[in-house]
Amino acid sequence: MARVNHLARALKTGHDPRTIDQLRADVFLDLLEGNQAADGVDRRGVVDIRVDLTTLMGLADTPGEIGGWGPVIADIIRRAVSERDTWQITVTDNGDIAWVGTTRRRPTTRQQRQIRARRPVCVFPGCRMPATNSDLDHTIAYADGGPTAAWNIAPLCRHDHRAKHQGGWKLQRIAPNRYQWTSPHNHTYIVEAEPP
Repeated sequence: MARVNHLARALKTGHDPRTIDQLRADVFLDLLEGNQAADGVDRRGVVDIRVDLTTLMGLADTPGEIGGWGPVIADIIRRAVSERDTWQITVTDNGDIAWVGTTRRRPTTRQQRQIRARRPVCVFPGCRMPATNSDLDHTIAYADGGPTAAWNIAPLCRHDHRAKHQGGWKLQRIAPNRYQWTSPHNHTYIVEAEPP
């Protein structure tokens, strides 16, 4: 809804006779039909998911809650969480809020700039592809608990990214700006990332 409102307001000019509600309806239909009423900004909606950590980890089956929807059984709430790239987290302790934060699978714009500044080229042995033309990949996979933090993400060109995920190559960060690659035949290669 936030994106629909933003796009409708951007379209509202003195020359457009439609009301803001009519613009919202038209924008909504355009988005449903796949017509991007693009404003150049990615405004994905955020789902407020509330769930006990033990339920999320599969240690309990306490229902969770989706904001604006209501209670949801444990299996569905776990699936909803696994399909989101961004989570808003509220950690409670005996009913009191202990911490509030957000996790992301994809690095923020600031993190992307920091990663590409520290590692100006792909970190695969011998590759010279500029980091600006490379994918940013978690060294410790996000699915395995690897955080979306600058120290855990390295630039890999598309070819070498595929080699890691589909070709059997393994990547390990052994020091800041130092990586160890292991080939499918167990040969190891140490790569010192170029300084900025």
